[in-house]
Amino acid sequence: MNRSSRGLRGGKRAVGRFERRIERCVEKRVEKRAGAPWLCALLLICTSFLPACGEKKEDGYQRPGRVLVIGVDGASPRVIRELASEGRLPVLKMLAQEGAFGPLRASLPISSPRIWNQIVTGKKPDKHGILDFAKKDPRTGELHLFSSLDRRVPALWSILSAEGMSVGIVNFWNTYPLEKVNGVMVSDHLLAKAIDDRERLTGAVKSPSGAVIHPEEWNDRLAKLVRDDTSSVPDVEDPFADGKDLPRWVLREELQRRFAEDGVLARIAQEISRETRPDLLMVLLPGVDRVQHYIWGVLEPEEAYPPGLKPTPEGREGGRRALFAYYEYVDRMIGELLEGYGPNDLIMVVSDHGFEAGQALMRLSGVHESEKAIHGIFIARGPGIEPGTKARDLSVNDITPTILTWLGLPYGIDMNGEPAPFLQVESTMIPTYDGLTIEFIDSDEVPSGVESDIVEQLKSLGYIDEE
Repeated sequence: MNRSSRGLRGGKRAVGRFERRIERCVEKRVEKRAGAPWLCALLLICTSFLPACGEKKEDGYQRPGRVLVIGVDGASPRVIRELASEGRLPVLKMLAQEGAFGPLRASLPISSPRIWNQIVTGKKPDKHGILDFAKKDPRTGELHLFSSLDRRVPALWSILSAEGMSVGIVNFWNTYPLEKVNGVMVSDHLLAKAIDDRERLTGAVKSPSGAVIHPEEWNDRLAKLVRDDTSSVPDVEDPFADGKDLPRWVLREELQRRFAEDGVLARIAQEISRETRPDLLMVLLPGVDRVQHYIWGVLEPEEAYPPGLKPTPEGREGGRRALFAYYEYVDRMIGELLEGYGPNDLIMVVSDHGFEAGQALMRLSGVHESEKAIHGIFIARGPGIEPGTKARDLSVNDITPTILTWLGLPYGIDMNGEPAPFLQVESTMIPTYDGLTIEFIDSDEVPSGVESDIVEQLKSLGYIDEE
């Protein structure tokens, strides 16, 4: 994969939706006829020689603006619909009214690294290579986190960097070791240490272990943001500061840490946006998911849980109040992240899954294990999207093809998704982007210094078994 090869557009570009429909038909026939894999190979060869038939003129397309993607891990359509209808999520409601809103279907098993990598590659896990949170060394039995080196295909930021576009990437799953992108990348390992242990946290930024910020000159600036005690929304109070009405099993300090971490990540993204104005800015806020693992149960009927795990009426009401306040906090952060973006830009808010009733680690909890939690949210506003559009039948695999199409770039025939059907922008295709070389800052032999911290956090959420 040659990162510097930018000839993917032009001569090798496949033609639009007509050829895509042909390719889909071939796929279906191949599924039924196990002895005909040569058909797909033939199609890929043929489409690579079709640059002139109906291709959009390069000088006839003006890309409207920049792209902002805000990931809200675990954001539930159920909660967002309820709060938006009450006027408590004004920013998300505005974006939905001015663009498209609907469910975003994930895939089973519902594991955040698997799904977020589908979102940023347009490919299923068997293609992108990130299968879970961690993998066990067959020789030693030790757990090792999946890393960016396990991602077998280019992510959206790799594609855009190779096309000469600038990017800003903050906290997306499996971004350690860091890639040498055309812009700024902040690894998901940055905030792995406790947010209130600021000396260790700052040390993780500037330690001699593997880099978690690229380029290096951003270290001091972002370390200062990490040390700052204020959230990204100054007048929003921590909903967990007074924990007397929370359910008894809630670890208040843990949820306060999530509140602070999301604030830091939003501030980092704002700083990158103001300083570099990247063509693509992506930030992942994990707090909603972490909070719901502790207090989602207060939204479920009491009969969903054993008697010993039922919350008191006070705990039930206090938990609902805190959870809804956290969604309002995220809505405010999204509003601040919109600063500097206008009607010509594409704004997208997505989540990887929803939540359902469940138990984990002997506490009343929320989980995401079955079809009941398979849908996250999709909200998008920008040129090419009709206001008030109801987004239907969207998959997590469709996000990257949709963004590439909006930017005037072809999407890969080998991607499992397609551009959103409501997007009023002509699409083109290319056989694959897998010819890009990804350069890394460090190798897998250089630890970030926080791997064990991340594993312990994942164990505390029930994501990794103790055994």
